[in-house]
Amino acid sequence: MSCPQCQEIGEDFERCPACGYEFVFRAADGITDTEWLSFVRRASSDEQRFFTENQLYLAYARGRVLVTRYVSQRGKLGLVMIVLGLATWVYALKVDWGITLVCGIAVTLGGVACVGTGVVTRRDPAAREPLSRWLAAWRVKKPLQGFIAGAELGDAPLSDYAVENAKALVIVQHDVLVDLLLKNGAQRELSALIVAESGYPLALREEARRALAANGALKVIALHDATADGVAMQGRLSSSKVFALSGHPLLDAGLFPADVGQMEELAPAIPAAHFSRVPLDSMSYETLLAGLHGVLGGALSLFMGITSGTPPSESRLSAAGADESLSAPSAV
Repeated sequence: MSCPQCQEIGEDFERCPACGYEFVFRAADGITDTEWLSFVRRASSDEQRFFTENQLYLAYARGRVLVTRYVSQRGKLGLVMIVLGLATWVYALKVDWGITLVCGIAVTLGGVACVGTGVVTRRDPAAREPLSRWLAAWRVKKPLQGFIAGAELGDAPLSDYAVENAKALVIVQHDVLVDLLLKNGAQRELSALIVAESGYPLALREEARRALAANGALKVIALHDATADGVAMQGRLSSSKVFALSGHPLLDAGLFPADVGQMEELAPAIPAAHFSRVPLDSMSYETLLAGLHGVLGGALSLFMGITSGTPPSESRLSAAGADESLSAPSAV
């Protein structure tokens, strides 16, 4: 195994004999520390961003789609038909060259057709259990800087994450998505208030209510998972008791199941049968931010915003999350 700190290659040690690095994983765990940290760097944009377990999972799952082929009931029926048809065929050749032979041929050909269409290929995303197990094991022994384990900004003061003269109100489906966006500085990048559908966090909920009451033209953007519950979010917001959105332009920007397979970042990890079960934070923060910039620029969905070719300027990207990234040291 290779030491991620000094690259020394050795046996299955608990500590690197060259630099003293303490390994978390052993050979029996099915992963090395070096491989694990490569997933972390991918999910955290080389340790520059805060990230969630869903982003870490996608970094692991890319290119690991599980392909299973099996014979369906239709195929099994086809095998029986072939045997029956051949037996009838042989009998007819010896006894009756008439209708019996025709039936034998027809049954045999029908069986061949059933077998040909009865072999099913199933594609599933990589199992999540190993990733969750490795994550838990790592966090027992070492910190994972930048990792967002859950919603932690419930009591955060308004001054930390609000922006003056907000251009839009972004409402996300889950509380943890608020942490992902705010801790990475999306509110400054977008000049937007960012809250969850539940009204989390409290200080920003009150600020969002004030902004909605003061500006009838404030644009409201809904972001959600590519799931049935996510797609229904717009309807819930329209009758929300948390935010008074009546009269405000409300744009459902996705994520939509139909967009998943067209996204270069998601398609290698998510087979078509699972497009309607994709969390929004499966996307990297940079991709999500690019989509939001596109939406604020006139795109009708995150996917259209991502593909519109209107990324934020380099100077603004440097400013976004600069303070937060400095507070997130190396994951090693």
